[in-house]
Amino acid sequence: MSIDFGKKEAREGYLQTKLDDLLDGINASYGQSLLDELMSRLEATIDDFNKEVDELMGSLKKSSEEKEKLIQQIKAGGTPKVEVDSSDKKPEEEKEDGEERELSEWEKRLEGIS
Repeated sequence: MSIDFGKKEAREGYLQTKLDDLLDGINASYGQSLLDELMSRLEATIDDFNKEVDELMGSLKKSSEEKEKLIQQIKAGGTPKVEVDSSDKKPEEEKEDGEERELSEWEKRLEGIS
């Protein structure tokens, strides 16, 4: 029997025949046990997948809500509130009272947008 492995149908037919031969030998004694194990593993895999997708969607939703809040704050003319610990300031960044600091390039761009 010559099989042309260059053709998809021939390959599939060959594999199907070999698989049927293997399953015929074990089906009588192990068929239901194998099927049950396969089903339980598939169910566990699907459950894990669903949990991961739910977690991903939750984090995506949270991130999207945070971005939307920031966009609304910017549109309203406010600046997003970013908490900065005053102990993190470097001495060169600290200015004396009454001395106005120079705007950074980013701040200048933001003022130009408003």
